[in-house]
Amino acid sequence: MRSHAFTMSLSPEIRRLLQKTLRIKGSDVPLHRVLDILATEDGDVSEVVNRFRDIENTALRTAFHNCAVLLRMLEAQAGLTPTWEGGPGAETQQAVASNTKSTDSSPPTKNAPKRRFTPQELQPFVDETQRGKVSVAKVYVDGASRGNPGPAGIGVALFTMDGKKIAQISRAIGTTTNNAAEYTALIEALKLAKDLGIQQLYVLSDSQLMVNQMTGRYKVKHPQIAEFVAQAQELAKQFAKVSFHFIERENNRLADALSTAPIAKIPNQRTDSSSQELMALLDDNPDEGRTE
Repeated sequence: MRSHAFTMSLSPEIRRLLQKTLRIKGSDVPLHRVLDILATEDGDVSEVVNRFRDIENTALRTAFHNCAVLLRMLEAQAGLTPTWEGGPGAETQQAVASNTKSTDSSPPTKNAPKRRFTPQELQPFVDETQRGKVSVAKVYVDGASRGNPGPAGIGVALFTMDGKKIAQISRAIGTTTNNAAEYTALIEALKLAKDLGIQQLYVLSDSQLMVNQMTGRYKVKHPQIAEFVAQAQELAKQFAKVSFHFIERENNRLADALSTAPIAKIPNQRTDSSSQELMALLDDNPDEGRTE
């Protein structure tokens, strides 16, 4: 009876998503059973797919995505959006928080107000106490160029899987394009994670082009972008596992703020037309170069 009352208190949108999340498409295996397996010490997606032959890899990952969206929606409905995302109750949570380096990293909902970060929250740092102690982590990356090409910056925020921020980068990188800045952020993120002893890394970016190029879905046409991809792939080989994931921009606000902060006060620099045309070539059309 209590369970029924709780369900009735959910919004229609959340209830529909909950129904989708409870089951994996094409399978009778409940998602919570899969999550229990992944929570074991040797748990792995491939093990789940091998054990339950009726589960397709794509359907499983869709179920994971639905679960993540569901949790974000429940989080927002309960007023628990993390402090650094500026959700309901942020002022109260900010008063309780004693260390901005240990903020929760859960993505915000689309309706959450845009978070304004303080200069202290955007300071680069590395938590040396975590060096060699974290084997699995997630990193949010972003690059920004004002003018494309123009003054550019990179932002990197590295978190443990339970949401503790252990390092971040906020740095100007001179004059370049958006795509070059995105890849520079990725490369610096891989270097940072490797330096801290991370073995398994989940890279989260709002650049669909970069994610699709790194996963091989898009071909890389421009030579300089190809150099960036090759360098990133070489760094990725040094990890036990690296995976690349596209997220919406509203879920990448911290990295976005880290990338734009160092170029906010830099005056626009004029470049001649031939230089602009050459630099603009670095921004490949996302619709070109598809491999599928």
